[in-house]
Amino acid sequence: MRKFSLFLVVVLVGLVGFGCQSVSLLESSRTISVQGSGKVSVSPDIASFSITVSELAETTREAQLKTNEKVGTLLAMVRAVGVENKDLATTSLEFYPEYRWKEDEQILVGQRVRQTIHVTVRGIGGTSTMLPALIDELGSVSNISMSSIRFSKEDTTVEFSESRKMAMEKALQKASEYADAANMKLGNPISVSDYSSTDYQGVSRNTMVKASGAYMMESMPTADVPTGELDIISTVSVVFELL
Repeated sequence: MRKFSLFLVVVLVGLVGFGCQSVSLLESSRTISVQGSGKVSVSPDIASFSITVSELAETTREAQLKTNEKVGTLLAMVRAVGVENKDLATTSLEFYPEYRWKEDEQILVGQRVRQTIHVTVRGIGGTSTMLPALIDELGSVSNISMSSIRFSKEDTTVEFSESRKMAMEKALQKASEYADAANMKLGNPISVSDYSSTDYQGVSRNTMVKASGAYMMESMPTADVPTGELDIISTVSVVFELL
């Protein structure tokens, strides 16, 4: 009988302890998780694009000489508007034979040399006419291709700081609204997770330009190159206490 009474006491103590633990867990689980996003729009000040020169000749050497001459002309134009050597890079250089088919027979046409230069133009913001002027100059060179232009901003430190503040304010506002709806008070934030990235992607304008000898004429209007705006976006996930 004494053993049974002792066993009953142990069970009751265990149940009381479990109940207290359950209440403690319930209280500690009174949290709310919300997300907030902030967006700041800015004007870009950098444009980047690639120029490709492709020349065909009887021999590789002849094709290379023609390519070198044209690339030299393009680089002189780019440097003339203030682009520095650090912002010029060869991204592709190819030598290969070119064929055509005639009556089920592969005939050698010649040797082709293709070179691609990546160009970064800085300081295009505001009233700068550097980029349109460069596009007009490049258009005077025949048989070249230019890829789509990518716009970006060199320093986005201030904009990301503003977007993070906006994201946190929106997360706090959302959490407060939920707490009020539940007749509870909002406590302190327990954790904050940042999902923004300082390595944001710039905006590409999908335009392909092929220049020919007849591109530049005195009667032609100058190039109009709208840059648009960039969106700097920050997103946070915040866990708050509910009291």
